[in-house]
Amino acid sequence: MSRVLFVYPNINTQEGFNHGVAALSGALRAAGADTKLLNLSDSLYDLPDKNSILDEVSAFDPDLICFSVMTQQYKHAVEIARAIKERFAFPLAIGGVHCAMVPDEVAREKLFDYIGIGECDIALPRLLKAIKEESDVTAIDNIWALRDGEYVRNRVGPFPDLEELPPKDFEIFDLDHMLSKMNGWMSLLSSRGCPYACSYCFNHKIMERYQDEAGAKASSYLRRYPLERILTEARTLKERHPGIETFIFDDDLFTLGEKEVIEFCEGYSALGLDVPIVVNAHVQSFTRPMAEALLDAGCLIVKFGLESGSERIRRDVLNRRMTNKQIERAFAIAHEAGLHTSAFLMLGLPLETWDDVDATIDLVARIKPGRFRWSVFYPFPGTAIYDLCVRKKLIDRRKIDESETFYEGTCLRLEPELALRIEKLQRCFHWYVNALTDLDAHEIYAGLIEEIESLSAEQWAERSAGFLEEDRALSARMNEAGRLHYSIRYTQVMAVRSDFVESNQGYSRPAKEWGRRVREKTQ
Repeated sequence: MSRVLFVYPNINTQEGFNHGVAALSGALRAAGADTKLLNLSDSLYDLPDKNSILDEVSAFDPDLICFSVMTQQYKHAVEIARAIKERFAFPLAIGGVHCAMVPDEVAREKLFDYIGIGECDIALPRLLKAIKEESDVTAIDNIWALRDGEYVRNRVGPFPDLEELPPKDFEIFDLDHMLSKMNGWMSLLSSRGCPYACSYCFNHKIMERYQDEAGAKASSYLRRYPLERILTEARTLKERHPGIETFIFDDDLFTLGEKEVIEFCEGYSALGLDVPIVVNAHVQSFTRPMAEALLDAGCLIVKFGLESGSERIRRDVLNRRMTNKQIERAFAIAHEAGLHTSAFLMLGLPLETWDDVDATIDLVARIKPGRFRWSVFYPFPGTAIYDLCVRKKLIDRRKIDESETFYEGTCLRLEPELALRIEKLQRCFHWYVNALTDLDAHEIYAGLIEEIESLSAEQWAERSAGFLEEDRALSARMNEAGRLHYSIRYTQVMAVRSDFVESNQGYSRPAKEWGRRVREKTQ
């Protein structure tokens, strides 16, 4: 039996599930191979040292080692791959978003024998078969093969037909352990791809490659898995892993079609799992019938990507062409239905001014989401916005080389006062929102923001070190006084409304109950 070892570096960042690894392992197992995963996540386990990793590689004796990487984790993959190369002759392959975006940069290393480009569900089993049979490995779609010091750069093939793909191998992950670390949240996908071309996202670059090399149409990029397959995955996972408390659908866009959303909700409700769901939505394709169906299906949170409150930044920099009016309408629909909402935001965007930052704070204060999460902008190589940053000479190479996550400090060259403000917002964005809302505690937070704004860089560095403890103590006092407010919860870059936190539902109580309580409060 052939053996494939997956290596997934996910170091100095939050734990997460990798659907690419699960899909590829499923495809390999369907072809008769055995697979194993080295999940290098310090959020889940003690990180093994180099010798321990090499011992595991030796013990498994793989026919192929496959790395899956995001951009910020690529340096860890290179370090591990070099150590393996020094001791073993096992062939090495690498894939993931980083390879799809900047394959030429990966090829310059000449470290990996194979580079996977795009969706390799069909390509990887073919590659493994060719390796085992010692046949030609240089003519496989989606695979760049290193031969005689140069890569044979094959085109991508057609998109895989999602209806024909074998089941994902969820069990390659240590799910019960992961669930215990992730409050029972389990990630699922109901689709692949996205119809939008946001400048900061990888989707537009991947679609362009499939159009140029495989003749794909842009409309073919967003594909849905068969509904029965999704429902079977959810039911089977819950049966095998009772620790699952919430299914989060990590599709780039779950709510594109009203008919499809309603059909899913009806099918999911019929399962009777009593497991809430979380979905990603777009403000331009969110309707009242969707909201009502999601609530009836037990939707705990509906998440919207806003990125900025500045229409100029969204339009001219991010290529996100929704208006603030559309954003406010979508959140109003969700809130009227009784759904708990989440807004995702970015700070420190290229060409962003003080006024643009203020517009983001103002918008969040107006829509009053159930929670919001923010990150500091990171320019991913290969994206349109990365090219913009290069043209404008905004990238600080030292900072970008040191970065490992998308919620640390900025990698851009900003004028000092704006850079300091972004540093402050990275820690206490929600205080600024609290100060501008009409929630009960806004006057208290307004006074605190005046203090924060007056601090020098040195003073802020000292205060920020104890900020989480300060925020939690302040939140406790607000709760005692019965004052609605946002406070840091679950991660260091997420703020949640106190009435949701105090409801004691955490992540597990059905969303129908939360919706009922919200409607009662607003009647």
